[in-house]
Amino acid sequence: MQQTQVQWRFTPVQWAAVAGALAVLFWSVPGLIVNPDFSTGDSATAERVLGVDMNGWHAVSGFLIAIPALVLAPRPHLVARFLPLAAAGLIATAVWALISTQLAGGLFYFPNNQTDAVLHFGTSAIFVAGAVSYFGRLGSADLNRD
Repeated sequence: MQQTQVQWRFTPVQWAAVAGALAVLFWSVPGLIVNPDFSTGDSATAERVLGVDMNGWHAVSGFLIAIPALVLAPRPHLVARFLPLAAAGLIATAVWALISTQLAGGLFYFPNNQTDAVLHFGTSAIFVAGAVSYFGRLGSADLNRD
């Protein structure tokens, strides 16, 4: 049976979760402050925050990645399973951002979509590195001791 023990002496997967979450929050918090707009469709707006187009929807979507990463960080076996999912979501939206300036049915409007893609690819790389460090360890028996 998998343990749900909290581990406070952080491993690389845990540090990756914290680093990636903080990177996301670095844009999400000021993004929500600068442009708390939740308009949709043609009314959706964007303001550049630290080089990235932000609105209320984009900021809140960042919280949906950062908060679970931080909550799960003390439990390496759980956060290791969350990070690939978070990275996949970030990569998918980065690819979409490169294709279109209108994302998710008009909730996100990114006239400078290339910078958003760079942010999403960069953050996903942190999450992927953490997951690889966890699952790449030698000896599958080690995975059950977290």
